[in-house]
Amino acid sequence: MTQLIWDDSFSVGVPELDRHHQRLAELINELAASQDKPAHSEEIVDILSALSDYANYHFAHEEHLMGVRGYPDLADHLSEHNVFCEMVANACYQATCSALDLPALLAYLCTWWEDHILRVDIKYKPFLAPQNRP
Repeated sequence: MTQLIWDDSFSVGVPELDRHHQRLAELINELAASQDKPAHSEEIVDILSALSDYANYHFAHEEHLMGVRGYPDLADHLSEHNVFCEMVANACYQATCSALDLPALLAYLCTWWEDHILRVDIKYKPFLAPQNRP
């Protein structure tokens, strides 16, 4: 699997959110680096748990900023976050039951990360980026 690599094309104009997105990529890359472990291993479960926790932290922060700034597509954005959280929570459960398809999960996570930032998050850049504030 190819590692997720951050570059400026992923910047949403808010340094803190960019750092959050980079951390999510690091966690997905850690999971990819652990592919040789059994899917139910403590290492895989720990990484998935960390990914779930950090995604929830990031999403709460991002959603708060969007709400404060009056971002008009907040409801749709929340739906995207909810789908991701459900997928990761389900993966955590599957890992503990030895039923996780790790390659399929990694494909989903990588595609989601890139698509979500470049297609969904980038839309809020005009509302949240410091240089665009009144």
